[in-house]
Amino acid sequence: MIGVSSKGLYGLAAMHVLSHSINGRTMQVREIAAMTSLSHSYLEQLLSQLRKAGLLISVRGSNGGYKLSRPAYEITVLEIIESLEGSIFEMDKNVGSSIILESFWLDIQKRVQELFSLKLSDIDQSYQPFSYSI
Repeated sequence: MIGVSSKGLYGLAAMHVLSHSINGRTMQVREIAAMTSLSHSYLEQLLSQLRKAGLLISVRGSNGGYKLSRPAYEITVLEIIESLEGSIFEMDKNVGSSIILESFWLDIQKRVQELFSLKLSDIDQSYQPFSYSI
């Protein structure tokens, strides 16, 4: 089923904040929490999942925190969402005997996948009137 919960949206928000980190410096959870208005403990869980998925690097120590594992122009929205939600394109193979419905569903999947292929770095360019600075 195609769907994105608040978990995926909050993870995307955290990744977006991290994409604005000056010179790729690490950001502490409290900084990210303040910028996203997310609870510290919930954000920790999300960041841990994103790290396990290979999208973030965590650094220990007084200057530690999190940073993107790759440049923002290499990370897609789909990668972020699916690392937190699992596949958003799961299709029940039993769509009845209608090849038309199966073709329709596959077309919808393709269109949504194209939309979610937006790069993390492109979010600001695509939605600039709504941007903010960190």
